[in-house]
Amino acid sequence: MLTLALPTGRVMKEAIDLFENIGLPTKELRNAGRKLVVQENNYRYILAKPSDVPLYVSHGVADLALIGSDVLQESAIDLVELADTGRGKCRIVVAGPERMVLAFAGHPSELMWTKVATKYPRIADDHFSSLGVQVEIIHLHGSIELAPALGMADCILDIVQTGNTLQANKLVILQEVRDVSLRLVASKQSASLKWPQIAALLKK
Repeated sequence: MLTLALPTGRVMKEAIDLFENIGLPTKELRNAGRKLVVQENNYRYILAKPSDVPLYVSHGVADLALIGSDVLQESAIDLVELADTGRGKCRIVVAGPERMVLAFAGHPSELMWTKVATKYPRIADDHFSSLGVQVEIIHLHGSIELAPALGMADCILDIVQTGNTLQANKLVILQEVRDVSLRLVASKQSASLKWPQIAALLKK
C-alpha cells in the first residue's frame, strides 16, 4: 500500500484531477466530505493543511505527497523531489503600493530595512539576502494585503495567480521572485524501500 498526502485548499482539486489522470482511484477521495484519511484499493490518502504535508512525509506517515513548491521551499525539509507536475501554477512576487515602484527600480541599498509582510519568512529572507538587502520581515498567516494599507508594512511577498486581489487592494507587482507549481515528493526512506511501487506510479 502507498500512502499519499495532498494539500487541502486551493490546489486540492488539481491534485485529485492529477491522481485520476494517471489512473489512481479517486471516487472516495472526491466524496471525502470531512474525512481526513481515505482508503481506496491499495492507496491511502491523507488530506492535510499544506504547511503540514512535508512533515507527514518526513515523519514517514506518508510515502508520497503532492505539494506546492512554495510550501516545499519554506519548510526546508529534505525530501526527494520526483516530478514537477506543472499543475497549480502561480508565482511568488513582491508587491506594494505604487509609491514603492521607484525604490524597487533603484539600487538595492534603497530597500534597506524595508518592512515586508509575508507568510513565507524563509523565502523572503532568502530573496532579499540574495539582493544583499537587510529587511524587516513581518510574519503573517493571512490577508497579507492588509499590511501595507494599514501602515504595518511597506510591501508584501506572497503568491499571486490572477493578480485580482492585488489590484483590489491597490497593490502592484514590484519584483518577480519565483514560479510555483505542484511537486511530487517522497521521503528518502520511501524512495528507497518502496521504489518499485513509486516507479510504477511515475510511469503512468
